[in-house]
Amino acid sequence: MTDHAFYILSTSTAAALLAYIVLWSGLQTFNANPTKRFLRIWVKLILYYAAYTMPVWIVLLVLGWLQKTLPMMQDAVSFLVLAILVMGLYFYTVIVQPNRLRVEHHAVDLSLSSPLTVAVLADLRIGLYSGKPRHIRKLVATINALSADAVMITGDWLYYPSADLVGQLMLFKGVNKPIYTVMSVSDLRYQSINTTKQGQPLLEDTLASAFDILDISYIGQQCTSLPLTCAATAKGHSVASVSSYSRNAQKLTKKKSTKNNPVVALLCGWQDIPQPTTEVETPSKAAKAALADKITHASQPVIILASRFDSISHLPRSVQPRPLLITGAAKTTQKNIWLAQKQKDIQRNKERSALLRNNRMSKQHGLYQYGSAQIFVSSGVGTRGLPFRLYRPTIDVLTIR
Repeated sequence: MTDHAFYILSTSTAAALLAYIVLWSGLQTFNANPTKRFLRIWVKLILYYAAYTMPVWIVLLVLGWLQKTLPMMQDAVSFLVLAILVMGLYFYTVIVQPNRLRVEHHAVDLSLSSPLTVAVLADLRIGLYSGKPRHIRKLVATINALSADAVMITGDWLYYPSADLVGQLMLFKGVNKPIYTVMSVSDLRYQSINTTKQGQPLLEDTLASAFDILDISYIGQQCTSLPLTCAATAKGHSVASVSSYSRNAQKLTKKKSTKNNPVVALLCGWQDIPQPTTEVETPSKAAKAALADKITHASQPVIILASRFDSISHLPRSVQPRPLLITGAAKTTQKNIWLAQKQKDIQRNKERSALLRNNRMSKQHGLYQYGSAQIFVSSGVGTRGLPFRLYRPTIDVLTIR
């Protein structure tokens, strides 16, 4: 009688768990993208939310073995231990590991007139798995406790976020340091990909407008001075106002002492915009050319913020040492290599192909020397693809001297 009651209870619990996983994942799929890639997102969310039920499955499995309601197996104990280990590892990599935020400190020599400390975030991937309120609160609290002049975010903000993008990102408004960011190709394409059948965007606000609301300086293909804008503007200025403030501040430094907030570096965003295949001059090409000229003739050391480490192959080759590139890790794919090999510039084609084939750089983070350039690759804090995370999310703090 007891065995029968336990069997009914366990099967009912299992059925309820399965229904919860399927139905809740379907609801969240509609919230992320109701018209396109439904099955792909639904399966990913089923895998994600199934991890939350692993402790219950482990309890049912152990109780079923103790009650001897499970089918008798020759190696029942070995099977039970293996199943518990697999479920426990799944729960750990999906639920526990993404919350184990850590801070790593690095020193970079760029010959600055005075040290500059920046916190680097990469691959936020706010959406399906990452960017939950508990994740962002912990991220903001950790950043606020750091002794840093600024926060730099290398792009890859989104991974199927909810329709209320500003609401999902609003906790970033609590950061007590100026934030500078660029967008990746996936961020730029997200608005065109996620549309309804009538062509209307699903997001209530674009990412760029969200930056304005959150007081995040989106530098795109622009440059600004450091740490003048860090110390004086703090938060609350748009990109245009930051640029104008930098110009005005540089004028004021001619009349006032600059001992407290000297300009020690130039921060430029190298926007990763998909380029057309034609030879026609486009606004993005013109902006790139103007930015390259500014970097080449900069009087201060230059720090480049980009979303991909292979962006170094497109930067200008100046007489002075090439700048420090701060970027996130990019997944090396055969498609990236094939696209690099189709470029008409043979020399840069070889350089970019070599970078893309550098699996060590694409899979690990840290400081790399590439010719006369320095590249810092941040490991990131978000999750994409399958919901597993094998490495702890990391905030990298760079002390640049």
